[in-house]
Amino acid sequence: MIRKDSYSYIHKLRALYIPKTPSAALQATIDKILPIEAFIYKSTALNPILKKPYSLDEIEWLLSKKNRDLETNLILKTVLSEIARDEDKEVALFAAESLNALEKEYNNRLTQLKERIKEDNETKDRADAAEVYYQLAILNKDESTLSNFYMKEAYLMLGGLENEDIATDNNRLLLIRILMHLKLYDQAEQILPDHKESRLLKLEIAFQKKEMKKVRQILENICEDPERSAEEGKIISFWRGSHE
Repeated sequence: MIRKDSYSYIHKLRALYIPKTPSAALQATIDKILPIEAFIYKSTALNPILKKPYSLDEIEWLLSKKNRDLETNLILKTVLSEIARDEDKEVALFAAESLNALEKEYNNRLTQLKERIKEDNETKDRADAAEVYYQLAILNKDESTLSNFYMKEAYLMLGGLENEDIATDNNRLLLIRILMHLKLYDQAEQILPDHKESRLLKLEIAFQKKEMKKVRQILENICEDPERSAEEGKIISFWRGSHE
């Protein structure tokens, strides 16, 4: 159930402007106009479902798919939230019912996991439940109180893991993400794996802590590494202005 972290600002595209340059993205993030994800990646191509006029058939097809990832659900929520305000009552009702169904999927999954945790308290089930809470927090970022509640529940599900060897890299990365969203950057930094695969997380934490000297150093290290990852390559291209 653990996945690569999605750039959650995509679900706010209708309410945010898209910066045309890296420096604009940087300033917008510092000024809290854009979230931290905009610093890491600037999207230039929207998912087709975000294009108007919206296709209800396409939306219905996506809703019917099982095991959708977080990014797909973010896109669905973006579109459905807008359609729910449509003047056509039938269309608005379809959107409202679809939003309820989306939430119900998460709640049902949580219920199943909590029952298993109550019986066996397995680390895997706790990690899966933490992931569900994490996704709910991201999906509800527009409602800060609710989002914070879900993020804290995610943290509690992984409680204690930062004080011991974390069973899997996925669990560690999930816990780091949760700590970062709770603004517990020092704690997140303490459990970062000490290898170059964690450079983007180090970059994000340094930026969030406004340690710009460290940000520049990490960017330079990535730039000088001929074996940098594809994702790191995107970051370098972004800051060179190649993805305008």
